[in-house]
Amino acid sequence: MNKKATAFTALALILALALTGLGCACTGGKTPSASDAPAGTAKADDRYKMTHYIRYWPENADYDSCDYACVIELPEFSKTYTSGSNMNKAVDAYVKGLEERIENVYMKSSVAKPPATEVACSVEYARGFTNVVFTEKHSYEAQPYFQTQVLILNERGEEANLCDLFLDYHTEELIAALIADETRRDPALYDSELDDVLHVIDINHGARVTDEGCTVYVREGLLAPIDAGELEFNIPFDAVKPVPVQSGAVTHDEYIRLTELLRYAADAVIVREEPIEQGSLSPYAATSFMAELCLSMDFPLKAGRIEVEKERFLSLYRSCFGTEFPGIDPDAHDIKEADNAYSISAKKKEYAYNVDVLSATRSGDDLELSGDIIFGDFGYAFTSYVCHVDISLTASSEAPLGFMIRDFRLRL
Repeated sequence: MNKKATAFTALALILALALTGLGCACTGGKTPSASDAPAGTAKADDRYKMTHYIRYWPENADYDSCDYACVIELPEFSKTYTSGSNMNKAVDAYVKGLEERIENVYMKSSVAKPPATEVACSVEYARGFTNVVFTEKHSYEAQPYFQTQVLILNERGEEANLCDLFLDYHTEELIAALIADETRRDPALYDSELDDVLHVIDINHGARVTDEGCTVYVREGLLAPIDAGELEFNIPFDAVKPVPVQSGAVTHDEYIRLTELLRYAADAVIVREEPIEQGSLSPYAATSFMAELCLSMDFPLKAGRIEVEKERFLSLYRSCFGTEFPGIDPDAHDIKEADNAYSISAKKKEYAYNVDVLSATRSGDDLELSGDIIFGDFGYAFTSYVCHVDISLTASSEAPLGFMIRDFRLRL
């Protein structure tokens, strides 16, 4: 018996126990939270425990009298972990969304007696992300069908998507192009164009992060005949190539480090619109940059601050810009100099700017980039364009992120 069949056999048992009064209680019309549901028996580790939740429509109905039945396996994350509360909120939002789908779509189309949705769940960890994978079995039409919905959660327990994994604002188009290409090679799939694939993939909730890259799920009947079932496309990490990698200007590993470097630079210069010219930064921009760089490194944290030995701090700055640190601007970040060291507040910025690199050329160690500064993380739903930017860098083995910034010039 495969894993999917085993999971739904267990859910059927839960539902049967509920019908005899021995299982999970029905909550009627109440929207559940994970903490409301009784504990199940599965315990993968101390970060979460599995629970089950059953609901019938209408409120106060039972299985024999209901218009629709739903049983959901879901995790309750431990609040002893700082990300636990956020993860539980994301799970609660999934349940609420599923209930809305049942009420607005499935119940109106139901022909089964009684119609039902069963949801099996697993929790996985990959590349610093947590996947909460919900495998839904919908039995309201003539034939049941499966649909996979995934919550991709970052280290803070907040929802992320594949743009956050691949660090590119155009991830959806890049993945859709790969899938469209596969449909043209595989005779079992419908020959599809980029726009066809874009309409059927969901990089927010229809994909999961894997150690190798990601898996994208597509509903049955959309890119292949219905009897093929739900499709899974496994996308290797190095197959999703942002512009600088496509152009051959940088490797994938260089791109990951470069993205981090450009974020710190964009955060540093954008507030006061102070460019970097020949490695020269204003005290405000220099202070902002060094705070973010040092907080990303492994300096020990004590009482909400990190301490960096002065020469180490100054050496890091020189390796990034080839110039001397111009001094602290306390308006940029809480950094204090004392006892031959810099004490830096561990409070991180609540905003983020990134560079959407649209062209890249390289000559030896010299790298020239052009693109746009974008407000918001790669997977943020409300990103916005700020301005254009031209950047000159030099590859350097001494720089912590692999490149030294010479120029970072803003333009409208």
